[in-house]
Amino acid sequence: MIKAVLFLSVLCMSAIIGFAQKPADLSGKWTLEISKSDLGQQAAMIKSQTMTITQAGTSFKVSTQTERNAPPDGAGGGRPGGGMGGGGEQSYTLDGKEISTERQTPNGAITTKTKAEQTGNKIVITSVFPSPNGDIKSTSTYELSADGKSLTVTRESPRGATKSVYTKG
Repeated sequence: MIKAVLFLSVLCMSAIIGFAQKPADLSGKWTLEISKSDLGQQAAMIKSQTMTITQAGTSFKVSTQTERNAPPDGAGGGRPGGGMGGGGEQSYTLDGKEISTERQTPNGAITTKTKAEQTGNKIVITSVFPSPNGDIKSTSTYELSADGKSLTVTRESPRGATKSVYTKG
């Protein structure tokens, strides 16, 4: 009897481990679907945007390339015409540990504390940096659809929230 209970226990644990959710791989080239996104005032400025994600183990890299619309006639400031911009690459480690990075600004060095972690099909990146009015916290959540064809990125900060919807390809 004890052997039967032990055997069933081992069998059940094996089944649970076998069905445990494996973290999704968000790697690929993603194209912004402006009409499906909620970008607030930014939507009028973006002509197109691609995001390339490279993910391997706990390494998560995001590179963004944005083509901007020309400003409306009579609008002041900014560079003339449209063009490429708003790009850059960010790298994270998806181990849930807080990392401090320092960057120089006109007002001196600023230290940003960042934590990134993945659960299933979702990656959450939280950053905190100081400001004259206290710390500012922002959160970016990357969520892959069940079919792997769509990626939704939500960003929340004291300035508000945005939702960017991307399709693969």
